[in-house]
Amino acid sequence: MVIEMRDVFFAIMGIGGACAAIKLAVNGIYRRLIREAGQMAQSGNVLMKMLLKKFETCYELKMGVENVDIFVKKYLNTYKKAGIHLYTWEIVGDVMFGMTLLVSLLANLYISFMEYDRRIIVSFLLTGVLVCGVIILEDIFLNIPFKRQRLMVEIRDYLENIYKPRLDNQTFRKEEMEEYHREYFDEERAQLDELLAMKTEEESPVRIQFTKEEEEVIEEVLKEYII
Repeated sequence: MVIEMRDVFFAIMGIGGACAAIKLAVNGIYRRLIREAGQMAQSGNVLMKMLLKKFETCYELKMGVENVDIFVKKYLNTYKKAGIHLYTWEIVGDVMFGMTLLVSLLANLYISFMEYDRRIIVSFLLTGVLVCGVIILEDIFLNIPFKRQRLMVEIRDYLENIYKPRLDNQTFRKEEMEEYHREYFDEERAQLDELLAMKTEEESPVRIQFTKEEEEVIEEVLKEYII
């Protein structure tokens, strides 16, 4: 029976440790994704490239994207790590925390019912409290829901405020933009020509005036060399 209790003790520690490790891994994934979303246009991340490609394809098909928030949630929920959806890893972590708490509670109830030594009861109780407490503190410190929300904000910021207006102009207002560019560049060209003309006037050399005698000397020298 002592061996069985020891096995339960290690089971609580093992499940709790696995839960903590999963949460740390999920937190690391979200941190990397947030960093990639901050430079989305240059990112080589699979999720970022897929989002940009899907977004662009919607505009190539003349459909556009009306609700960017739903668009981001849809494809974020399809993102996988080790063949498992990222949100599933989050759920697994929470389930394992529940299992740790449940096993600890059942073990303490069983020990109390079987009237074991008080030291064994206290040790199992402290083990359960310690493991669950560490996981709760880890949850508070990592704050994974906030990181998920921040990731969505970073992605939406680029898609909605930068990429969407650009694709809107290229797809639905192409003629207007071409006309704007023509007018803009014509105006810029006119201003540039005016500036160049003013610069040329400022830099134009001062005309040298010769006296009649100097002109005669110069003329004689030229004739001498020409002959």
